[in-house]
Amino acid sequence: MKTTVHCGSFESERYWREKDLAALPSIPDLSGMSIVQAMDEMLFVFCGSGDVLLTRYGMNKAQVDYLHSLGYAFTTNVYPMTLQEEGAAQESLNIFELLDRLDPEGPLARMIPGGASLSPFAVLPGTQNALRRYRLQPELPDEQTVRSVNTKSYSIAMRDRLSLPNVGLAVDSVQELLNTGLQMLKKGPFLIKDEYGVSGKGNQLVDSERTLRRIAGYLESGRNKEKRIRFVLERLLDREMDFSCQFHIDQAGAISIVSVQQLVNNGFAFGESQSPGKALLDRLEQENYCEIMHSIGRNLYKDGYYGDVCVDSMLLRDGSIAPLVEINARKSMSLIKHSVDRYLNREDIHTVLIQVPLVSMGQASYEVLLQHLEQANILFFAENGEGVIPLTSKTLHPPGKEHSAGTKGKLYAALAYRDTAHKKELSVKLDEALQSSGYTILRK
Repeated sequence: MKTTVHCGSFESERYWREKDLAALPSIPDLSGMSIVQAMDEMLFVFCGSGDVLLTRYGMNKAQVDYLHSLGYAFTTNVYPMTLQEEGAAQESLNIFELLDRLDPEGPLARMIPGGASLSPFAVLPGTQNALRRYRLQPELPDEQTVRSVNTKSYSIAMRDRLSLPNVGLAVDSVQELLNTGLQMLKKGPFLIKDEYGVSGKGNQLVDSERTLRRIAGYLESGRNKEKRIRFVLERLLDREMDFSCQFHIDQAGAISIVSVQQLVNNGFAFGESQSPGKALLDRLEQENYCEIMHSIGRNLYKDGYYGDVCVDSMLLRDGSIAPLVEINARKSMSLIKHSVDRYLNREDIHTVLIQVPLVSMGQASYEVLLQHLEQANILFFAENGEGVIPLTSKTLHPPGKEHSAGTKGKLYAALAYRDTAHKKELSVKLDEALQSSGYTILRK
């Protein structure tokens, strides 16, 4: 069987974003970026026997051994992907740009067998170069197409193409933003969405004229004066529940619905991914939701895209469905959740994908955490069928400058459980194991 090389950079929108695009006000979060760059470890869920997983920081050896004990038979790097001559500047490169500059005789480059298939998290700048340099397959959609179909303005244009309810408008100047925003405020709060906003970043809630004018002033400031204005303004929907659909478009245009997952978001950011209830699935069937997803897929293919897709959707408090909130033409956290479900393959076991924000001091140890989870009898093993599956190791203590107050990190994990009471028990014992391993949990 042909080897597949899995790699990618999460928060792909950061690399698609054009440099001449004006940005909304935000606070830089360097520690958050290090965590995101370590999330590529989760791509192990897509690995088959003999596949290769390349990660930016290298996976902790204890995590590699644990995943191998679960039956995941992949090869991976435990040392970081570094370019010594580049210094700190390499942090701005995505993993494909790093691959393009690796020493071809180095150990990481030698892990990539010629003629293998590449399965990226997303097609990014540098992906096509990596295909050519390492003689990988298959062909992938071109970068500009991928960049285009991932914009917020493409999503609202798709609603019009499919005659779906559309509460979004694209604006191309500060004056247009002001005029359109003042009109929208008469009906209530609205969002200003960055073309490539993601996971709680790049969205601004506007609930007053004062806020709108402050943002307009920022866009006219020296920081943005020479930049191109392109935002989507969208009335704030009265959300009851977030959910998403994952599907795949093959190179011939065939569309396969993969799964539907329910999301529990913290504000606009990812919180949890869990399996949807029967009531939601019945409702989606009544609304011909899958046919709408097929229509989105056919139009994406017509526009030149094929590969993985995740469409964000909402159930609103008035009972209606908003089937197309955003198109994400890439893999997703919910697709990772689905892959964990496929691995477990147990109808009597539920799963939820969670994240735990934390701070670690120098004494915190991932190896000790695994030991404490096992001692608490909650570390998942195939023979017990329930427990906590840690999905990442380096996100708990990502590389970077040490701070006296500790290093911010996150644990990404899947909980496999039979009922709600056991899920709660797993969460409590997981928190205890993290704290006894030297981590301080930040969530309330």
